[in-house]
Order: sequence, then structure tokens, then C-alpha cells
Amino acid sequence: MTTQNQDKMIDEKFYDLPSPPAILIQLIDSCNDPNVSFESLSAIIQQDAAITSQVMAAANSPFYRQWNEFTSLHHMLVVLGINSVRTIAINSAVQQYFSKLSDTIGQSLDLIWSRSLFCAFVCRSLADLTAYKTPEEAYLAGLLHRLGQLALLQKDAQGYQKLVDASSEIEKQLKQELKQYGVSYPMIGSQMIDQWQLHSFLADALRYQYEPADRILDSAPLVKLVNLGCQLALGETKPEEAVLAQADNLFGLNQSVIEKLTTDSFKQATESAGSLGIPFLKVELDDDDEANSAAHKIALAERVEQAALFGGSLTPPPDKADRHTTLQQIHRDLELLFGLKRACFLLKADEQALLLPYSPASRGRQQQLEELSFGTETDRSLAALAFNKQIRITTDDETHQANLTVADQQLMGFIDSEALCYLPLTAQQQKLGILAIGLERDQFPLFETQLPMLHLFTRQACETLLRQQETRKSQQQLLEDERAAFHLEARKVVHEANNPLGIINNYLHILGMKLGENHEAQEELDIIKDEINRVGKILLRMRDIPEELEQQEKGLDINTLINDLHKLFQSSLFATHNINTEVDLDPDIPLITSRRGHIKQILTNLIKNAVEAMPEGGKLSIATRDNAYLNGKAHIEIQVVDSGPGIDAEIMDQLFLPGKSTKDNSHSGLGLAIIKSLMDELSGVVNCTSNSSSGTRFQLFLPRSTRE
Repeated sequence: MTTQNQDKMIDEKFYDLPSPPAILIQLIDSCNDPNVSFESLSAIIQQDAAITSQVMAAANSPFYRQWNEFTSLHHMLVVLGINSVRTIAINSAVQQYFSKLSDTIGQSLDLIWSRSLFCAFVCRSLADLTAYKTPEEAYLAGLLHRLGQLALLQKDAQGYQKLVDASSEIEKQLKQELKQYGVSYPMIGSQMIDQWQLHSFLADALRYQYEPADRILDSAPLVKLVNLGCQLALGETKPEEAVLAQADNLFGLNQSVIEKLTTDSFKQATESAGSLGIPFLKVELDDDDEANSAAHKIALAERVEQAALFGGSLTPPPDKADRHTTLQQIHRDLELLFGLKRACFLLKADEQALLLPYSPASRGRQQQLEELSFGTETDRSLAALAFNKQIRITTDDETHQANLTVADQQLMGFIDSEALCYLPLTAQQQKLGILAIGLERDQFPLFETQLPMLHLFTRQACETLLRQQETRKSQQQLLEDERAAFHLEARKVVHEANNPLGIINNYLHILGMKLGENHEAQEELDIIKDEINRVGKILLRMRDIPEELEQQEKGLDINTLINDLHKLFQSSLFATHNINTEVDLDPDIPLITSRRGHIKQILTNLIKNAVEAMPEGGKLSIATRDNAYLNGKAHIEIQVVDSGPGIDAEIMDQLFLPGKSTKDNSHSGLGLAIIKSLMDELSGVVNCTSNSSSGTRFQLFLPRSTRE
């Protein structure tokens, strides 16, 4: 194989890596359990390399990865949320349902899975024994060490399964892979992890898993851990002399320690496989194993059919009609469920014969994308033709080349794909728009097999969008009704209040005449008249929409609110206490539907607390950022950080309880309790981290609920 082909093999992104059906069944059922915990999901996922790799790839994708990367499985699950994990599980189930792996392939998969699970337990035990700082990372590395084999099995199932033999020598197998594919599975696995751009030696650990000990003596601990773990996992409970020498050379571990570690790890892996009914390290299956395998395949097919019946993985619409959030979710699920990363929505404009493009993944490029539009009064573009005729069209379709316009080609360039497939979006006979999916030409065969499930998915997505559209209309009508009712009541109040104010003003005038122009009380009477006039002007303002209704319609600008507070305190509180400030606001934050008064009170309390914590002066930082994800949902994050002495540990334990103050006994300690209460009303989350060296950091997470 040429170098060019080898590079292409390594660079290829592998989707839908196979997993044992028993794990997929357990994972899907657990995700459907309303009482499931992230701990129980983690326990299932960390038994399988394919699911773990998909979770890691999703959590470290640009969609979720903001300022941090994730190598902790539990942390990754919290960020993704249960619905996304369920999507990943269904994705694997659908792929295997359609690919219909043969029994022979299933046995090869079980062997790869068994070795991976055994290696994971060995690596974690080695990490504990050698005091490695993150044993969970070592476990993940061991679990993923044969990731390249899953990729090759998916790429060439019939050909590669012949190489998967538990009794063969690993060196011969790797040489045969290089001869047959021009690349070995450690190289593929390493490259796949490199695509996640982790600041970790995880990719190197996979690449050098079979390097001689003398070549990795000075390398990172994770590389050495995985290298030894892979060697130990090739056997069972009696490591060979060469492997024992490797253990002594790398870590100075003797034979008895290694044998006990290997025996314990083998037992753990066997018990784990037994709980799932999967044969562990069996080349030949007995009758019970074959019966279990058949039952698992039937059960997996049932889960796929159920997923199709209930609309794939799309979650119910949120309580508030937020189309942006729903489109983000649909876009994300297209990638997780079908491996379709490049997609764009062309949505029907209200009361106009236009399709307007929208891409949740475009971030800063959405404004550029909005310069495109597709008229639908005629079939002059492929997008318009697909919308008007309600048919699926690809830009490569020769029968419709006459309709291919520059706008179609520009959209193709924006999505960065060789071809586009337009799918109509329709619900209850209402045309909502079309979905433009970017494809490479070698994706077409797989895409054709996905179309039945894709149609079911888009149908459910359209139902969700239509329900939210109707909800938005109902909310807008309700707002109009509230505004009309308020205006009527305001006119009544202004009319009734102006009468007594006018009478008071007249009597003040008469009283002034009686007292005479030169009386000393005239100045006070003038002040009273001015204040009465001011009250009258305030009443007149009630004819306008109240602040809360106006904010509900227009949305709240978080950055403007923070800038206003910063200006307010800059010349007073900050100047008198020698406080230096730093404000870093994310310009991409949209207007959100929230309560200005609540947020203003929360920030005021936090700022005043921070200043009081720095009596000798210090630094106060306020920052915002868009799209901070918690449990798979988008939030706006606000950070307030001071350089004070930090909060005592005994107070941190009960920080937001009434009476637990960070100040001296002269304070009631209700400030933080009020903040927690107000954040609860806003459906937000408040977190605090504090230590004596770096001060105190409060993080506010507000739901990213927007109005269009």
C-alpha cells in the first residue's frame, strides 16, 4: 500500500464502531429508566471501548468543549446528558441492526472486547500500584487500546476477522495488518484519539503499546502503564518470562506481585462479562453462549424498532418554545445517531416565499450564512425544487442539474462538502423547510442504508418544531392580550389618580396666594408642586408596556446589565476600597428570557461580598461566556472572582444556608441564601470554589432561553 493510501486510512474518521449487543441493550434500557444515575451509566459504558470512544469523541467535540477538555468518564456523561448518551447507544444499535454482523464476526468482536476489558482492569490496577495520578485515565487507555481493531473490523469485517485470533502472536498479527492494510491497529487507534485534541498522552499510549521496554523507559507514565498492561492482557493469569522482565524493567515489579495483579484483574473482567452474559476469552462458543448471543440479537432488534417507533433519540420539546435549542439538538443528534456532522436548516420564512438558512454549528458564521436565501415562488434552485415538490434531491442528481444554482453551490461550500442532499421537513401537511445534509461521495452507500431511520427521525423532529411554533404563537397572543389588558387598566389608574393630584395642586396654589409671594413657606410649596408634577409624569409612563413584559418580548442583555453595574460601582464602591476590576464579556451571548431584577440583585450581592472580602484592596474579575453546557443543556455562564483570602472549609460545607456567613458576626448571613433562592427561581445553578491562594470564584449558570 502506498504512503498516500496509508495516510488516507489513518485519517479516515470511523463511525458506528461495533459493540457487544448485550451492552447496547443494557445501556438503552438504563437510559430509558427515569431514575438512572450517571454512576450506573458510567459502570455500563466503561466496559466497552466502542461506546467509550464515542462518548469521548462527543464530549470533546467543539459543540461541548468550551474551555476544558474531558478525560473523566463521569464528567463527560454529566456534560453530555442522559439523552445524548441514549442517542449514542441507539446509534450503535442501529448500525449493527443494519449491518447484521455474522456469528463469526460476533465471535471476533467478543474476543476483541474481552482483551480490551481485561487490559482495562490490569491498567487500573497498575495505576493504583504505581500511584499514577489518574487511575481512571489508565483504565480508559486500557479499554481503548484495541480501538483500531474495532475500526478495521468495521471497515473490512469479513477480511479482518480472520486476523483476530487470541492464540496468534501479536507481532505476526501487526505485520500482517501492515501488509494487508498498510497500517496497524495501534496506529489507527492513536490517530482516532488524536482527532479529539486532548492534552494527554492517551494517543501515544495506544501508538506505543507494543514497543520494547528500553525504548519507552523515559516516556510518560501512562505510556509505560498501557505498554505493560497490553502485554499482560495477551495472556491470562500466568504471564510469560518476557512480560515479567518487562514489568521489572519498567516499574521494578517482581513476579509474585504481577501474578497476583493479573489474577485479580482476570477475575474482575470475568465477573463483568458474566453479568452481561457475554463469553469471556472464548474462541469456541458452547450451546449456552450461542443461545445467549441469539437472544441478544433479537433483543437488540427490538430496541432499534422501539427507537424508530418513538422517533429515534429526539427528546420532548422544552417547556419554553426555544427553536434555537431544538435545532441545536436535532443537529447534534444527526451526528450522534447517523454520523452526519455537516448539516444546515433552510426554514420557511413567515409570510414570505423564502427559505432562510440556519446552522446551529456555524457560531460566528451565521451572519454570513444569512446573506443566502432561496426563493420558493418557482423551482429555480434545487433547494426550492425539493421544498415545493416535497422530494429528496442531491446536488449530484443529473436529472435536476438544470436547477442547480450558485446559491446551492455556495451553501455546499459553506457546509464544506462534495455534495448536498435536500430532505423536506414537513409535519401535519405543513411545509416547515428542508434539511441540507453535506456528504462526501464515498458516504453515499452508507447514507442510503440510513434513509429509512433518517426519515423517521426527521418526521419526529418536524413534529417537535411544529409544536414549538404553535406554542410560540400562543405565547405571543397571550403577551398581546396581557399588553392590551394592562393598557386598559393603566388608563383607568392614570385617570383616577390625576383627579386627586389636580385637586391637591389647586389647593396648593390657593394656599400660596393666601400666604403671599414673600412668605418663607413659598419655597417649600414650590418643591411640593414639583414633586406632584413628577408623580403625574410617572403615572403617565404606565401607558407604556411594563418593564417585565417589554423584557419578555425583547429579551435581557446580560452584558449590558453587567456593564451598567460596573459603571455604577466604579466611582463609588471600587474606588473607595482600592479595588481593581477586570471585565471579560462574551460578545456572542444572545438576548435571553430571564428576570432582570433577580439577576441584578444576585450580581450586586456577589460584588459587595467580594469587595468586603478584600478590605485592603484587591482584584475583582467579572466574565461571561455563551454555550456553557450542564447535563446536555446550554446555559449562559457568569463568573465573579475575587483575590481575597478565600472561604473557610467549615463555611463552604453549608455555604448557601441561612445564617452561614462568610463575614463577621455583625452580618445575618442571608446574602448567599438569597442568591441561591433567586437562582432557583430562574432555574439556574450557582457554584462556588475557594482557596486561600487564588481567592473565591462564583459561577452562575442561567438557562440559555431565547426568543426569536
